[in-house]
Amino acid sequence: MKNQTADSKTEKKSTKEKIFDVSLDLFSQKGFDAVSVREIAREVGIRESSIYNHYKNKEAILDAIIDYFMSELTLSNPPEEEMEKLMETPELFFEVGARAFIGRMSAPKTEKIWRIISIELYHNEKIREFFKKELLEVPILAWEGIFTKMMEKNVIKRVDPKILAYEYFSFAIYLYFEYFVLDYEETGETFMEMVWEKMSNHAQFILDAIKLEE
Repeated sequence: MKNQTADSKTEKKSTKEKIFDVSLDLFSQKGFDAVSVREIAREVGIRESSIYNHYKNKEAILDAIIDYFMSELTLSNPPEEEMEKLMETPELFFEVGARAFIGRMSAPKTEKIWRIISIELYHNEKIREFFKKELLEVPILAWEGIFTKMMEKNVIKRVDPKILAYEYFSFAIYLYFEYFVLDYEETGETFMEMVWEKMSNHAQFILDAIKLEE
């Protein structure tokens, strides 16, 4: 019964969705350059020419994958009102933040996209610029703003918010490289299993350093 349900769901996918999912699998396994449009078409079960009815070229498929990735990251952000309330309780804020980070990294599709980014980062200029801006610069600015607000709310010590943002977020980048670049496919652990304790300990370390004395 379970297999029939899975098959039914697969059958309901549009051809464009199948192209997307197959490309996602292949790019994450082999890298963008190593996968041909012919291979994608063969795995989907359609003619190569049919791909171009849905995507202009292979690059357009990668663009669609990155667009999907960004939309998922945006959707995972809590509403602004919730963020403001969480900032008033630093312990809870860091816990929620750690869970949100792990969720962004370990969802089945987004985990494959993180792997694609890891592979392409070294030789794909477009991906490298995307990584620098959207996955480094934008988050650092966001964390700087968050820590500034927490200081204004008088819930953490007044320190340089930019340095604090770098101190906090750089550990997340380290965990990304450790899992998706250094240890990928060598560990039997999921991303959550591998990083949760490390992330929690780091968040507690930062919190202990910046919390106000009672």
